[in-house]
Amino acid sequence: MTNTPNLALPYLAAAQAQKHVTVNEALGLIDALTQLAVNSVGETSPPATPAEGERYIIGAGAIDAWAGWDDSIALFSGGAWLRLIPQLGWKTWDVSAGELLIWFGSAWGAYTPSLQNLAGIGIGTSFDATNKLSVSAAATLLNHAGNGHQLKINKATDTNTASLLFQTGWSGRAEMGTAGNDDFSIKVSADGSSFLEGIRINQNSGAVSFPGGMEPERHSVGSITKAGGSDWWGAVDPFTLSYSSSSQQALSQNRMFFMAFHVDRPIQLLGAFVSLNIASTTAGALLRCGIYKLGAPNGDLWDIGDRVADFGTLPADVADNKEFNLGAPQTLTKGWYVTAMGVSGAGAYARYARWMTPGLTRFYPHASGTSAYPQTVAPQVYLYASSSNAEITGGLPTTWTSNPVTTMTSTNNWVYQMVFPKWREV
Repeated sequence: MTNTPNLALPYLAAAQAQKHVTVNEALGLIDALTQLAVNSVGETSPPATPAEGERYIIGAGAIDAWAGWDDSIALFSGGAWLRLIPQLGWKTWDVSAGELLIWFGSAWGAYTPSLQNLAGIGIGTSFDATNKLSVSAAATLLNHAGNGHQLKINKATDTNTASLLFQTGWSGRAEMGTAGNDDFSIKVSADGSSFLEGIRINQNSGAVSFPGGMEPERHSVGSITKAGGSDWWGAVDPFTLSYSSSSQQALSQNRMFFMAFHVDRPIQLLGAFVSLNIASTTAGALLRCGIYKLGAPNGDLWDIGDRVADFGTLPADVADNKEFNLGAPQTLTKGWYVTAMGVSGAGAYARYARWMTPGLTRFYPHASGTSAYPQTVAPQVYLYASSSNAEITGGLPTTWTSNPVTTMTSTNNWVYQMVFPKWREV
């Protein structure tokens, strides 16, 4: 064996004379191949006046001194061209093109490092065991390579999470995606640990729901005259504004009246008020009101559910605006409720109207001053239960056991409502 197996450097023979010739030849080859860089790639004819040590990767169909040297490296050394045959995996820098090339065994090609199964990538920062791809930059651009672009976030099963989490100081504040199921949700958090769901899109129907309720922009319509004096109740706010009408409803003795209303997000119940227009003719008569949950269907009717609050009693033999206040506010969750009101004596009348139900129905005042009254598009039913003296005078039961009778009364397309809950945002 006269040459090394990889770079084909000549070996010194035993007792060889003129050893320096062989050593210098080997050193020349090492000088040519170490940190290999070629002047250009693809030339087919030698330059007229090459400099000592110039190197080229020869193109197909070469002529003159390079004939038959296709894809080889031509080295100008000692006034002559020397052919260097590349071995698999040799790398060289193409000076003219400014790129790194590698010999793949049959052709030269651009060197591309493998990006498969990397431990992680940190751009402007370091990756960690959880965040295998970490980017610290003012912005990150994901551009299309055709007509569009998709960012895919996959999870193993429907009970896992696939989401985008938005943080402040490394603490979660908002999250969107499929978390724990395949419905699409948007959630928010004030502390990074407890999240409130604002929007949910059902995976099967596409129906959109608002588990936390809706909060439309709050403002007062400038065209509404708020000069009704004692006929007007509440602050100038769509969720607490209530209007008493100039008409009245007779309150049968010992009868409880129930009226449904809807709460679309958690609120704090503060109490209620009733406008008793005409006092009871029974001395010592009492007015009691409170709130129940709306129960389950019962035939054509609905049962009254569990008691939420008993506001207590106020004298019913005096005509004035009766205001009930809870000692401690009580939180109502989203759902349907019914107000309950009854008078133990005869001859009492209450003004009736309707407050603006949060996010459900639009009611608006008609006219102004003492002629003002609320107006809506249709009448609404209310429920009543007779023979309720014990409940009026003794206290509302935890559960209303009897099924109230349904009736409907309407005048001028407005809705009967005689108890007005007072509430505020949670």
